[in-house]
Amino acid sequence: MIKYQITIVILAIVLFTGCGTSINLTKYSPMPLQKAQHIPSKEKLLSNSLYKVIIMDIDNGGMEIAEQSKLGTTIATNINTLLAKAKSVKLIKRVNKSSYLKMLEKEIEASELSKELGTDVGQADYIITGKLSNATYDHSFQEGYYYYIKTKKGKIRKYSSPRMRYSSCASGNIKIFSLPTLNEADSFDFHKCSGKSTEVRSSRDVVRRNDGLVRESGVRSAYSVSYPLKNFFAKKGYIYEMKSDDGDKIVKVNLGTNHGAVEGEDIDIYSIEDSYNSLTEETKKETVKIGVGQISNQLTTTSAWIIIDELEDGKKIKAGNFVKIKYTKGFFD
Repeated sequence: MIKYQITIVILAIVLFTGCGTSINLTKYSPMPLQKAQHIPSKEKLLSNSLYKVIIMDIDNGGMEIAEQSKLGTTIATNINTLLAKAKSVKLIKRVNKSSYLKMLEKEIEASELSKELGTDVGQADYIITGKLSNATYDHSFQEGYYYYIKTKKGKIRKYSSPRMRYSSCASGNIKIFSLPTLNEADSFDFHKCSGKSTEVRSSRDVVRRNDGLVRESGVRSAYSVSYPLKNFFAKKGYIYEMKSDDGDKIVKVNLGTNHGAVEGEDIDIYSIEDSYNSLTEETKKETVKIGVGQISNQLTTTSAWIIIDELEDGKKIKAGNFVKIKYTKGFFD
């Protein structure tokens, strides 16, 4: 048991110290970098801008529990906080009028939306909104009971007092609309619960309303969709330099701490390639994942050196390929 606990501690230390991502640039030599087939413009390569986003309150769906606890506002506020902390987007405005979800579903003109929101949606790239499909607050009573525990002196009788158990759940959907077209870009479902237990004297000692517990289910709901949201908005970092040291390769990208880059984060490497459809005889551009890597300790506010961990067979790194941070739940999430 002790060995197992030590192993867990060592593993946690490794995970939180970014072991294996510390590099010394002086040991690496420059490598020639062939241009990709579809290379972005110089302006895009040097761009450090983030997606600009408007976040709207989540529609409470007319449910009394959600309205009383301001559940939709809680979810939107926490999504706002989590995205801001991750530096995934540039937040233009928080809008606390959930009725505008209906306007979005009807795909009203962007000019009308601008007028109603009191902001120029032309400044933004996306709107995040959503709707609750269910919100619950329940309780159950557990009678007191006796139980026994074993000790060196024999069995000892113990008593567990009566308890009231409370639970609250929130279910719904988060949607991302692109601007100015107001087309739905993506959507994510959520269902999260929160609970607590309190010691009581009898089944009559019940709390009929607990807005704090309901809002806690909203906080958990926001957290559960934060990962797909961050992955959707993850900034592309374009590759423009490469070095090697005895076969180990690193590449430099225009993705830094200002865009949420953190040492040790996993990244995916992509290439834009032509895909031919023999049925339609059309050639289309296709985004293909060609490898994985990690952000090293060599990073600034606007750039970072990426350690290449693995490449797909037959694939090569080229100037104009791009990387995106792969957001996943942490060890203790």
